[in-house]
Amino acid sequence: MGSKASDLARWWQFAPSGQAVVDGQGIILLANYTLCDWLSCSTHQLINQSASDLFTVESRMLYLGVLAYRLSDVGVVDEVHLHLRLKNDDTLPVLCSARRLGVEDASLTLISMLPIGRKDRLERELLEARQAIQRALEEKNAVINELEVMSATLESHNSELQRLTMQLGHEAGSDSLTGLPNRRHFDRVLQERLAITTGSRSSDVFSVAILDIDHFKPINDDHGHGVGDQVLQQLAKLLASQLRGRDIAARIGGEEFALLMPETSLDDAFNALERLRLAIEKHRWQPVPITASLGVTGYLPGDTSESLMTRADVALYAAKHHGRNHVAKG
Repeated sequence: MGSKASDLARWWQFAPSGQAVVDGQGIILLANYTLCDWLSCSTHQLINQSASDLFTVESRMLYLGVLAYRLSDVGVVDEVHLHLRLKNDDTLPVLCSARRLGVEDASLTLISMLPIGRKDRLERELLEARQAIQRALEEKNAVINELEVMSATLESHNSELQRLTMQLGHEAGSDSLTGLPNRRHFDRVLQERLAITTGSRSSDVFSVAILDIDHFKPINDDHGHGVGDQVLQQLAKLLASQLRGRDIAARIGGEEFALLMPETSLDDAFNALERLRLAIEKHRWQPVPITASLGVTGYLPGDTSESLMTRADVALYAAKHHGRNHVAKG
């Protein structure tokens, strides 16, 4: 038994991910050799240091504002993109995940950091797959055009094929439960908006928001996932009725929704979302009432989709921190 425990401890020390155990105040109690090797320091130098000090200034804000807060809220965080602060002003991008440990009479958290190279490889593979699909679609369209020229008798078949292709494209960009656009569609529209935005025209102003249903997990736990699905569908209908024609609402995962509000300043977006929050609060929900928290941010010159969504996410957790059923700016 002692040998197995020793082997496990050695495995933990040399695990491919940097790992640390912190107490309830975020102070490092243990750190493995992998993390120490990245930081070019000894284990003793890390003990009793605040875990937030491991990161760059920008990442420290995310660590405290998102990761630490979400840990205190739900006890688990998956893949937050942070940067470790190395010597000589170097940085190491990592995906940071954390779990609260079930230890008696102690509040401990295990933090695991995976180098971002793995994520980059997965993203490249996804991009290559998308490019292959695009090439296949282009080849299919070329064949369809040739068939149309060769024989008019294939027109009806071609029309049916086009209808099925359009349906497939719609389904690929829609959330099957709510009928709203999905995360893929929202990301594409946001990228298109950024591509045409220069920041020099009033029409370039736009805002992005994230909406999260408050205490949604207990609804699934106490009433079942069927009731949870009903709530999501009702909220999707309410969003469609409350938002303006040029606004876009999408379900981006679980109980989270994203909103893109073109030609809308941050203040105007805040006011519109406050009206939406009140509409959600006063709506006659069946079978259980809900409220929602929202974080909103406005476009700034130089923004990327990642920076916009990160600010909106930080604002959302600020709204949660203020007691939920709240709109916060980021």
